[in-house]
Amino acid sequence: MHFIHPLDAPSIKQFTVMRHLSLMTVFRVAVGPCMGLLPASRQLLSDPDSGAFKKALSKMFNEELRSLKSLRKNAAQLELKAGEHWDKTIKGRDPVIVGLGSWLFDLLSYSMGAVFWGEEGPFEDTLFREHLRVFIQNLETFRNPFSFLVPTELFSAREYVRNKLDEAAEDDAYGGNIHEPTLFKRLSVLYESLELPQEGFTDCHLVAIVGLMSNVINIITWAICHIVADSELMESLISELNAVVDDVHQNQDTKNLVIDIDRVRSSCPLLLATWYELLRVYGDSPVARYVYEDSIFKVKYQIKKGAIIMTPIHLHNFDVDIWGADVEEFRPTRFLKENGEVDENLVKHLNVFGLPGMHQCPGRYLGLNITLSLVAKVLLSFEMAPRDGDALGKGVVPKRKETMLGLPAMGHDPDIIVRRRESVGLVRVRFENVRPGW
Repeated sequence: MHFIHPLDAPSIKQFTVMRHLSLMTVFRVAVGPCMGLLPASRQLLSDPDSGAFKKALSKMFNEELRSLKSLRKNAAQLELKAGEHWDKTIKGRDPVIVGLGSWLFDLLSYSMGAVFWGEEGPFEDTLFREHLRVFIQNLETFRNPFSFLVPTELFSAREYVRNKLDEAAEDDAYGGNIHEPTLFKRLSVLYESLELPQEGFTDCHLVAIVGLMSNVINIITWAICHIVADSELMESLISELNAVVDDVHQNQDTKNLVIDIDRVRSSCPLLLATWYELLRVYGDSPVARYVYEDSIFKVKYQIKKGAIIMTPIHLHNFDVDIWGADVEEFRPTRFLKENGEVDENLVKHLNVFGLPGMHQCPGRYLGLNITLSLVAKVLLSFEMAPRDGDALGKGVVPKRKETMLGLPAMGHDPDIIVRRRESVGLVRVRFENVRPGW
């Protein structure tokens, strides 16, 4: 293992232009055994960054997640599915006690599953979504060398998820249509074109699910968690959002609210600052690459085939010289100037979504828009509060589950009290004016 300090600019620059690197192999080595990956997928999931599979994946994900046309369509559909989920799970105005993490995971996996897999697939199954949460949010537990110490429920969850994905792939149950196939249908066609055996489809689908969904789910969960733990932050955010409501449609005793995502981005600086602080605190997973041929680094260092080069981003995102002495504290206002506007110069210091010049996360535009829209929709639709005596009520959020890959999940799932806001019916977010950037 070779480490490069994220503030060592010359070495970072050299790292980003190196040849013979593979992100896919890092993923397979790091979590392959935990996910139960099979030999059938080994070749594709060991593809170098310059390989045909990796290039085709990057092209497909960029088309699906970064183009404005796809962004508008996917974000709008996801927002509608979220409303459907709430209509099924939180009815009337009676308060409901929910596990914050499990509630949001179910909501977002249901919504994102419908958008990216299709409405005929496994994400329509409540039990599948629950097992998926247990499985992918506890991947690190599978690392225990003594398998008898790993809870049996984790093995059961993994088996259930893999079996359901196997069935869906075999039945070609992806939803969508021939003219507009879903992302996972397009992925299955790609696997076939590269002659991946059918038994390897589930492995590749799982890698895509973890990469695409878990980061978005976790950052939104942390957002709501911090907001519920900080009543002052919640009140300020609600005030910002109420000021940008475009249309109010009265319907008997309720009113339907409509907001535009571009107005949220341009007129809700505290919400945007909260997004940036979430990225700083939780988007600090290391950037790593597997070296698949002997290489020379900076002319004088030899790096052997099979080595892993890693940049611990945490050292940058928690550097006191950049962020201040309270770097360990979650404080969104650090990204605001004295006049209340977002401090764009400070935002430029954020080191997330990969390294400049190296492949960066194609989902960053979608992540921003989905996070802002879902947080806005939640805050305008529901009253939320910690349960009496819970640590959230004292401003203490759960510890994070450390992970080598992506954003961490919460260490435990705190209960919160949720109920619909009086006189508020639907809250709709418009995406016609969505724009690039994060």
